[in-house]
Order: sequence, then structure tokens, then C-alpha cells
Amino acid sequence: MSSGKTRVEHVSDTCLITAAGRALETARPDGIVHDSLAEKLAGARGAALAQTVYSPEWMGIVVGLRCRVIDEMLTQAIAAHGIQVVVILGAGLDTRPWRLDLPPQLRWIEVDFPDILDYKSRVLASERPKCRLERIAADLTNAIERQAVFAAAGTQPGLILTEGLLLYLPRSTTEALATEPVRLSGIRYWLLDVAARVLMRNAHRGVFDDVEKVRAKDRVEGQEILNLVHRNGWSLTASRTYTNEGFAIAASRGLEATDSAGPAPADDPSGVYLFDWP
Repeated sequence: MSSGKTRVEHVSDTCLITAAGRALETARPDGIVHDSLAEKLAGARGAALAQTVYSPEWMGIVVGLRCRVIDEMLTQAIAAHGIQVVVILGAGLDTRPWRLDLPPQLRWIEVDFPDILDYKSRVLASERPKCRLERIAADLTNAIERQAVFAAAGTQPGLILTEGLLLYLPRSTTEALATEPVRLSGIRYWLLDVAARVLMRNAHRGVFDDVEKVRAKDRVEGQEILNLVHRNGWSLTASRTYTNEGFAIAASRGLEATDSAGPAPADDPSGVYLFDWP
């Protein structure tokens, strides 16, 4: 990569890239997801990062599908299980409180580093969320700050959402997420994703080191995530995979696979999972 190109400098840069992916899909007449706020949240830096680190066409598919599946599973869970509090960890530039038809009484708590929350607050200052939005600045690797988040969630029925987050957390933090919420709050549901690695290999431009350097060295990934969650007492309620759908969309758009062209292996664990605490 030439020195003149925009490079990933901090883990928060990844949320700019994700917003840029949603913006790319929004701009398409056949876009997988529609997010009118994504482009201004991504900004010039997010757009430049998306072009440098990823193949934009593939990135839009991966981000768009993950986003849409989580949208659908989240709204279904809120309606089916009487969820009154959603805590989104590593919220980044998520826009669901503005995009989705959420219950107005729902408490939606965004948790992330202070700089990214401040930036988001400034950019969206004129936008009105559809539910009760709260923000808590916290470093999730800091036990005191993390536990304060769950205490603030209170005792009402709650759900934690970790979208694209677990690859950036050390194993000890992911282990803590499997135990602390149910001990310290009314959270009884966990909506998480396992990265669609087969799809993502087509999205990378051969500069994967830029993203890899901000990921946790001792992270939990793939099937290990599901094993960890099960081992700590959670039960699977629902799951959806989107890898093969991604390959089908790519083919319909005339995209050439640089790695696997699908289908996903039979033992591919990628997808979105909803767990509950019995």
C-alpha cells in the first residue's frame, strides 16, 4: 500500500468503514439495506478507507446482509420477548434507533469509546431517534467500566447486541460478556454475529494487515464464539446464515470472486445468532 493512501489507525476506524458499506448499498437501486444517515456518518475518511482496504462492491454485500439480518432478528426478538432495553456494545455508527420502527418506550443504550460517541452525537445532532436513546462511554476491556454499563441497564428485560465486535475483544472480555450481563442486569438475550469469513476473503484488497493490526491478538472467533456462549449457559433461540445469499447477490451483480465463489462449507459457522439465558 502506498504511503499516500488512507490507513486504519484505530479500531474506531472500522465503524467508519462499516458506515461506508451501508452508504454504498443505500446508493444502489437494488441495495440490500437503506440507511440515509450512513454517508454523512462515514464521511470522507470512511469512504477513503472503504476504497483502500476493501473491494467496495463486495464490502457493501457483506455489511448490507449482516445489517439486514440483524435488523430483522432484532425487531422480531423485541416483539416476541418483551425486550425493554437494548445495549449495543461497540455501537460505533449504528443507526437503528433512527432507521427501524422501534417501540418509542424502548431504552437503547449505545456503548463505545468517548471520541466515537461524541463524533456521532455531533453528526446526528439534528436527527430524532424513534426510541429512548442513551449513550455510555466505556472501554469494554476495563472491567469497572464494563460492569457499570450493565448496572445502568437496570432490571428490565434486556438484550445485548454485539455486531462485528467480538473480533476486536480479547478472550477474557468475551468471556466476561457471557457472564456479567445476566449477573448485573435484566439482560437475558444476546444477539451476536460470527463473521462471514468466506465472503470477506473476496472483500479484502490484499491489505488485510491494516484491519488485523487493530484486532485482538487473543480473540475468540468462528465456532469458538458459539462454544464459549454455550459453555457459559446460554441457549440458542434462533440463527440465520447469509453467506450463500451473499454469493448469489454477487453473481447477480456480475462480481468475480477473487477467493471462494461459494457455496459456504457445510460446517461454516458464520451468521447471526440469538441466544437466551434460561
